[in-house]
Amino acid sequence: MRNSFLNYLMNNDPEKVVSRAGVRFRKFIFPLMRLVLMIANPYKLHIIKKAEIPKGKPVIYASTHGFKDDVLNAVLVASRPMYMQGGALGHFYNSIDGILAWMIGVVLVDRADKESRVSSIPKLHRAMEFGMNTLIFPEGAWNLTDSLLVMKLYRGVYRLAKSTTALVVPIATLTERKTCYAILGEPFDITEYVCEEGLEVLRDELATLKYAIMKEHSSYSRNDLEKDGKTLREGWDETKRQLVNEAHHSTQEQEYKELRSIHRYIDKNITEHAEAFAHLRDIEITKHNAFLLRPNRMEFQHIFYN
Repeated sequence: MRNSFLNYLMNNDPEKVVSRAGVRFRKFIFPLMRLVLMIANPYKLHIIKKAEIPKGKPVIYASTHGFKDDVLNAVLVASRPMYMQGGALGHFYNSIDGILAWMIGVVLVDRADKESRVSSIPKLHRAMEFGMNTLIFPEGAWNLTDSLLVMKLYRGVYRLAKSTTALVVPIATLTERKTCYAILGEPFDITEYVCEEGLEVLRDELATLKYAIMKEHSSYSRNDLEKDGKTLREGWDETKRQLVNEAHHSTQEQEYKELRSIHRYIDKNITEHAEAFAHLRDIEITKHNAFLLRPNRMEFQHIFYN
């Protein structure tokens, strides 16, 4: 399956991608599309809390990102017509999901192309000028990190809010077996802050909502990962691969590599753990530094051998 008739969506000119007539059409059919998504949803959606969203003014929904159908569930949680920002081009062009996304309203982004990334915001802005809401996943990629509730956020959501004066509405989703739990957070004006501070406020809010879901509804433990003789690391890596394998439009290894790291935001001002200690693997042990491997240097040994 190749949705080649949708190639026009890759054009960087907003006027060739988003039209007033297209926005009106998608507003008209959204109730039907919402019903289709409810039927197609492989998860039972449980909305824990839903904030009151102002009417008469488009808003920017900013959602967490971590499993194949979180886009579908974020649309259902918002329950309003919207144009979504999408970057999984392989899945979009090779599945029925791409056609459904196009019918709802989508702005595609080639995340490896700077011009495509930059042009996505004016496209969303154009949709909002015509009275449409938007949905963004500001982490830019699936969160498959070991410990971060929410990864660092891209600036696009702030730029869009700044250019449209729209409020930002956080959405957090989390799956537990075959149930998707979600919270629709309180809308706020992210432009009350400077860009970096505003993004941190949004990130904190998304993490707070996600933690609230985990605290009340998650029952996973180390035992779920350390079964069948697996180490904690092996069990966690297998769990992440199972999530990725659901997005079966490309080979498992390609998708796993892409979703793990390529498109997440990397803050050049922060040195990550792996980078900070990478030099230890290249140390040559001599009589002059062997004392570092004594038992009272366990922290160094852990870093060196792991």
